[in-house]
Amino acid sequence: YHAIHKEVYDWFNISFDKFGRTSTPEQTEVCQSIFKKIFDNKWLSERTEAQLYCDTCERFLADRLVEGTCPHCEYDPARGDQCDNCGKVLGPIELKNPRCKVVNPPG
Repeated sequence: YHAIHKEVYDWFNISFDKFGRTSTPEQTEVCQSIFKKIFDNKWLSERTEAQLYCDTCERFLADRLVEGTCPHCEYDPARGDQCDNCGKVLGPIELKNPRCKVVNPPG
């Protein structure tokens, strides 16, 4: 994708010193360094959180894989992270009648 990105940046007259990507060793070092600092300073905390699970997919569902009815305005389909009708930010477990978008694709 480097060529596509470079073409877009050139068109907008945007320059950059280094083009990085998440698969490089440098990126791994940066991420591990940040995590180590967070861990060493005890800024992490453990908690239990409820999640939706799809029996058909046999996996826990990220918010982008869930839709249902908004508990605020009754809009359906509201997404697992927000309602496009009323604009409320939601969590997937807040939705009424939540369903897996993999098993029940929109449309």
